[in-house]
Amino acid sequence: MKVLIDISHPAHLNFFRNSILALSKADHSIVVSYLQRGKLPSIVTKELKDINKYIVGKHRGTKISIIFQANIQKVFAYIPIMVREKPDLCLSVGSFTLGFICKLFGIKNIQFDDDPERKMNLLLEKITSTELYFPPIVKESKKIKHFNALKEWAYLSPKYFTPNEAVLKEYNISKKEYIFVREVSSGSLNYINQDKNIIGKIAQELSLKFTVILSLEDKNTSKQYPNNWIILREPVIDIHSLIYFSKFLISSGDSMAREGAMLGVPSIYCGFREMKANQLLIDKGMLFKLMPNKVPEFITKLEIGEIKYPEQNSFRNKLLSEWVDVTEFILGKIKYYDRK
Repeated sequence: MKVLIDISHPAHLNFFRNSILALSKADHSIVVSYLQRGKLPSIVTKELKDINKYIVGKHRGTKISIIFQANIQKVFAYIPIMVREKPDLCLSVGSFTLGFICKLFGIKNIQFDDDPERKMNLLLEKITSTELYFPPIVKESKKIKHFNALKEWAYLSPKYFTPNEAVLKEYNISKKEYIFVREVSSGSLNYINQDKNIIGKIAQELSLKFTVILSLEDKNTSKQYPNNWIILREPVIDIHSLIYFSKFLISSGDSMAREGAMLGVPSIYCGFREMKANQLLIDKGMLFKLMPNKVPEFITKLEIGEIKYPEQNSFRNKLLSEWVDVTEFILGKIKYYDRK
């Protein structure tokens, strides 16, 4: 059976990585398509060395690029790939562009998503998917089915992720004695309406109290942050261990805020989006949604114990008992179609 998997964001590579590696060791032929977007090509090339790969579409961080290069041109880029590779099944994270081509060629495709707030995307995913899976944050229907976990659990579950304390030596830091900050670019479609560098505006207040590790998506804005902040340079080796051993996490983007929470680190999301996926972790007491100007005071309350949160390992083990193994879920769907 030949399986094509589409990757348009580093988080999608993380989501599918364990499945791709498992499939490559079995009797399946794997094809990966990926977007020319920032560091994504170099990450895909490094992590999927022996996998058959194609670049499809571009993402330059502008609205025009997102609409035309990352979607419309991407549709046409798929046509010769489908003719050449003839996949039996395609998988993606909400790639309705791939779904459209699959419909055209009569190929089954499974899409995953966790963002029902994007109404137009959701509509297109319903139209173009053979099966569409969400975490239990929307009602199941004839078209939408559930997988009982969040997407990030596919690679952050204790089954697949073991923190490595050795990573701290590179930055001369000690576990639980620093905070991890993630500042996203406003160049993506999800954050195009968010103010730029919103954590940068409160950086001086934070730097007075804490050692800070900064994951900065737009390095051109690095001068807006204190000189004593440690700015990560890609490719970052074992970024999730850096998050795991941090005291707290602050993120202007939703994905890393959820990652921090799933790693058992009290995590603050100060971006503008209201997301049902975030609410799952807010309800569990490990993720907090705040306006940026409220963050320094809230961090102080966390530090002195005024704000309570679960213990790290017990929290992760609880998730392990409650949530499905996402990688096994993906592989199970592929086996189902292989038998058909």
